[in-house]
Amino acid sequence: MERIKNAIEKILTRIPLVRGKGEEATKQALVLPLLDSLGYDIWNPSEVCPEYEADFATKKYGQKEKVDLAIFIENVPRIYMEVKTVDAVLDGHEGQLARYFNATTSVSLAILTNGIEYRFYTDTAEANVMDSVPFHVSRFDSVDQGLEVLARFQKAVFSAEAIREYARELNYTAKIVGFLREQLDLRDRDPSETLVRWILACEDIYNRRITGLVVENFSPIVKNALQIVLRDVVRRSLAAMENEVSSAPKSADTPSSESDEAKVPEPANAESAIQNELQTKIVTTDAELQAFSIVKEQFEHSYLAHGTIYDATVKKEVPIQLAYKDTTGYFAIYFNKPTWWMMRLVLDAKTKWVGFNLPLDVGSQLVPPGLTKLEPSPWAEFRIAITSVEDLHQLSRVILASFKKAVEERAAKQDSAAADQVTDL
Repeated sequence: MERIKNAIEKILTRIPLVRGKGEEATKQALVLPLLDSLGYDIWNPSEVCPEYEADFATKKYGQKEKVDLAIFIENVPRIYMEVKTVDAVLDGHEGQLARYFNATTSVSLAILTNGIEYRFYTDTAEANVMDSVPFHVSRFDSVDQGLEVLARFQKAVFSAEAIREYARELNYTAKIVGFLREQLDLRDRDPSETLVRWILACEDIYNRRITGLVVENFSPIVKNALQIVLRDVVRRSLAAMENEVSSAPKSADTPSSESDEAKVPEPANAESAIQNELQTKIVTTDAELQAFSIVKEQFEHSYLAHGTIYDATVKKEVPIQLAYKDTTGYFAIYFNKPTWWMMRLVLDAKTKWVGFNLPLDVGSQLVPPGLTKLEPSPWAEFRIAITSVEDLHQLSRVILASFKKAVEERAAKQDSAAADQVTDL
């Protein structure tokens, strides 16, 4: 993360020098340094290829179209970048990038940038079809530069499936927040008829026929009830903030009396408090990304690296993809789908641990000397205490066993599905 921060600081100082000098200057001075900070070898055209001419390139104005930057991982194009001049507005420039993305099945991330603003696209709606809306936008000249998102695109932890899963979460979160804000942020209007009908239809609320007149009569009642609930949410949030501040150790500069300046920055109104709650994000830490990097390296050196796994939803074998998902409780590493998990890690607790989706008797035999097995938890039956993510290097046998079990479980489901088909015949 420090490497990315340092790169962005230098990029911001170069912006005035790049203005008016075209796309190539933007690419050289602003974009390539960022890629370098993310671990990509910008001097190696087999990894970061400028003016990439793919098989799908078509002639336009007498010349073939080319991707400004193509990033290869394990000799396969994974990321396409379209670079515009530093002063360019990016709206309307995603069409060409989409054509390239849609024509290359191995590419899972497309980036449109002018060196200051980065728009990230993937294919959450339909496989190999770039979404029309970016799942994330980073601006280096804003207060929130989106560094925790940029960190997900480092070479060492790049995972196409993890990016898609993250993009899906962001997209659905935005939709749900928009829906809740529309339904709950009433201010000077009444709640929608849909909301009133839904509340009245709930069990033990209103056991009669819900007519238009009923909805009209209950509308102010529902609005009043919602305002009571929202006020309670705000009070609870402020109380939690006050408890946090009061329990923190006081320094010499900390006010000691109630008459001193307020210790809690109270939101201006209920709306801002609710927005603060809704905008709370799960931050994937450097340690978690480092853990995934270590596991990914072990996976890439295993016999499963270029293997396939059975996916019952499409009823066929698909390439194995290692990915990760961060939650409020743990950091999970999985194959292809979050439910196909192999490992769960907790790295911010007093006792750090890694759990494996392995039976106790199998996992216990593989624990190396010096590491301690923990009691089962709701998140993982088989757990091992670790002092840092570096301990994962010692757990290569356990990690490989968890890889193997995940694949074998899918194969067993494939055999079961085949047997059911034979039975039906």
